[in-house]
Amino acid sequence: MKIIPTNPAASDEIKLVIYDDCQYNKFTSLTRNGSTIQIVKQFNSRLMIPCFITSDTIFIGKLPRGSYIINYKLLDNATTPPKAWLDLNFSLMVAQ
Repeated sequence: MKIIPTNPAASDEIKLVIYDDCQYNKFTSLTRNGSTIQIVKQFNSRLMIPCFITSDTIFIGKLPRGSYIINYKLLDNATTPPKAWLDLNFSLMVAQ
């Protein structure tokens, strides 16, 4: 994964690029609560669909200057409640 631009300013459109992603991992939500940004994608392991590798770009948008935590979750919705298959957190600094 990579944040573009690498060192964003408040005037930049920010994107998260996910490399080597399976095409069946579907983007379901992006929510922001204060300085925490939650990005969720889901898949269903019961379907046993072959994985075709692709890249995906998720648009976060412009953010005010500050420090943020990006929380990326990939959930398997074959169970109830969906089980976290991947859960990553990383920091993002947005300059003036």
